[in-house]
Amino acid sequence: MYRIIKLICACALLCQYVRTASVVPQSAIHALNSTDLGVEFVPLEASTTEKADKSSPAKKTIEDAAFWHDIAMKQLRKTLKVAKKTQEKSRKAKNIIIFIGDGMGLTTITAGRIFKGQHLRHGFGEEEMLAFDEFPYTGLAKTYNVDKQVPDSAGTATAMFCGIKTDYGAIGMDTTRSKVNANQGRLKSIMDWAQAEGKRTGIVTSTRITHATPASTYARIYHRDWECDTKVPAESVGKHVDIARQLVENAPGNKFNVIMGGGLSPMGALRANEPNTVRFEGDTEKVCTRGDGRNLVQEWLKLGSNESRVFVQSQEDLSKVNFKDTEHLLGLFRNNHLTYAIARQEGEPSLKEMTLAALQVLERGDKSNGFVLMVEGGRIDQAHHQNYARAAMHEVLEFDMAVQAAMDNTNEEETLVIVTADHSHSVTLNGYPKRGADILGFANKTTELVVYETISYANGPGYYEHLANNSVGAIGAEVWLPLEEFTTNQRMSPTYRHRATIPLNDETHGGEDVIVFANGPGSDLVRGVFEQNYLAYVMSYAGCMGPAKDADDRCHAGSSGTISLNKQSFVFMGTLLLLLNLFYS
Repeated sequence: MYRIIKLICACALLCQYVRTASVVPQSAIHALNSTDLGVEFVPLEASTTEKADKSSPAKKTIEDAAFWHDIAMKQLRKTLKVAKKTQEKSRKAKNIIIFIGDGMGLTTITAGRIFKGQHLRHGFGEEEMLAFDEFPYTGLAKTYNVDKQVPDSAGTATAMFCGIKTDYGAIGMDTTRSKVNANQGRLKSIMDWAQAEGKRTGIVTSTRITHATPASTYARIYHRDWECDTKVPAESVGKHVDIARQLVENAPGNKFNVIMGGGLSPMGALRANEPNTVRFEGDTEKVCTRGDGRNLVQEWLKLGSNESRVFVQSQEDLSKVNFKDTEHLLGLFRNNHLTYAIARQEGEPSLKEMTLAALQVLERGDKSNGFVLMVEGGRIDQAHHQNYARAAMHEVLEFDMAVQAAMDNTNEEETLVIVTADHSHSVTLNGYPKRGADILGFANKTTELVVYETISYANGPGYYEHLANNSVGAIGAEVWLPLEEFTTNQRMSPTYRHRATIPLNDETHGGEDVIVFANGPGSDLVRGVFEQNYLAYVMSYAGCMGPAKDADDRCHAGSSGTISLNKQSFVFMGTLLLLLNLFYS
């Protein structure tokens, strides 16, 4: 009888082992109202050259949070299946750093790489390597929004940080969002997931901390422009709280250990007589001010009781911080965005310096469950918007140095580092310039009829600066001012605009896929072509947090770091011991 009981127990354990080894459980989606479906997705109108065929309307699909959750989980299971065939076992990441080069499409990466080599005088330039070029895994992310073929930063950042694609302009909300109901379509982000697992969290950006990309890590709001209370429209007042207030009043923002960037003005801490030696143009140089009289910096300092909180406003202040004794660090260095690196103003830290400071606050060794950090090189995008190609190249170099600093100061065995862009730009690398030619110079010989630059834009304000005054009715070369008429000093100026062929006050984004680079534990999940929201699920699965946590039993066997034994191992060993005991008794 005793042997029969042991045999039954062994069989039961064996069945349990088979079940746990073969099933990949799905988790509930992390949307605050996943049952509220809202408005159905409606396809865009037909183009101006093509009428829609109303006799056979397209099938309507609700592309809400549940829809995109399913898409991401299918991609994850597919990737894990491929890894299983090749006998790869994805490691778990204690720490996660995601770098966003805002607007850093493939053309910008290539041009930036060449610029780096030439700027540092390493050779011709083409053979240079960016810090992330040597990451072992790469993939392509599809960037479109739910309602736009070419996206904006709010929709793409929400996809990357919340795991859900959404509409153009939406932050932390799916396509069911409402102007008059702030609870409709709300999502949770990687920062919510990380904090739920006891991880430290932080954001670093060269833009305002309330700008679209950083805001998508903590805010839930109908439109990205609502950074100050004065920007919330009348119909939404009392329903939606502005982005700056959300950072201080709501989790996960008010629990961040690190917040660094620009944006004193939206926080109600406007600094008078701010230095500004170079006058850049464009809508991005404007910033909102608060109308409620609140100083959100002072309110942030009062959060918590026995915690060490530090607020700094200059590079000098930052250098004096005792990072190991600082639990929460807030650094705001400009009223608006940080100045372009090519014209950095006195007192402003570099992206590299902010990244290193953030890592020192977040890293607590064996005393913590790790951290999640988002670093954005946000002014790459803004330079492109104004056709400031030289400024954009300097921003890529600035971004590259920050990535290298992170790689040099983290443990590669326990830190997943992802480098990508939210979208591309309408910039091109063209012509047949000689090897080693100045990447910001001419693409052809100055003796040719039309001389043009290697970096050109499809549209933007550069059109106006290069248009010949008497060009009305002209064709070919006569449309443009000869590039030779611009002096060397003019073309090397931070505010010189490269030529654009369509006149716009603000250059547009590009809609092609963006490349994703990955290194460290979980990096093998980045491969092939995938929807952009899948990146949040890569971080979720690798970091044992959020909606993909339950897709791997190792996440429940111990810490999210290196795990040597898991549930399957214990079940298998128990079964084996019972069978051996049964055989020899």
